[in-house]
Amino acid sequence: MKIKIELENGVRLVWPTPIFNRLYPNTKEMNTRLLEIIRQKEKEDKGITKSIIGGWHSADDVHTWGYPEVDQLIDFISEAVTELTKLSTGVAEAKLSADTTYIAWANILRRGGYNKAHTHPGSAWSGVYYIEAGIDDNPEIPEDAGCIEFFDPRHGIEMVPVPGNPFGQRIWFPPENGRLLCFPAWLRHTVNPYMGKQERVSIAFNVRIEKFESFD
Repeated sequence: MKIKIELENGVRLVWPTPIFNRLYPNTKEMNTRLLEIIRQKEKEDKGITKSIIGGWHSADDVHTWGYPEVDQLIDFISEAVTELTKLSTGVAEAKLSADTTYIAWANILRRGGYNKAHTHPGSAWSGVYYIEAGIDDNPEIPEDAGCIEFFDPRHGIEMVPVPGNPFGQRIWFPPENGRLLCFPAWLRHTVNPYMGKQERVSIAFNVRIEKFESFD
């Protein structure tokens, strides 16, 4: 990666891990329609078993469903991938060229459900778009319940304590209707047990990039 973060006094941040985190406005109508489509798909298909426990995982074919709302989501994902690629390569969008493949699947998470820790081999970027975050308003529920959580990918960070314990800290993001996260596919992550009153519905995705080129 060509990500460069220079700080003051001769300090540079190296090996940073970019995470795209954007709330898309005016998605209520789109999300309502996506909910209808996904719930109908669940009635028609028992789904597949992967990292999800206590919920439903569709086949990896959402990107082929052919609905305008899915096409709109692919546009969102494309924006995220473009921003991450520009940052990681240091190349302007107008000077990038690549063959990009999108693979997406729907998730319905019910009370007590979670996703086991995992990565997404074979892809460049992965992410999730939240359609319905659910209701999680019990004050006794931990604030990170149901949140996607990322693990520090550096080995040995726990070997020697550093003042302030800056390394190896948990980082998690609360879901929100219309929010999209995108991150390197190798970044290990999990979804903590969800304790909300209603279903949480999202679409996750992988992005494969081939024949990448940059030009003047």
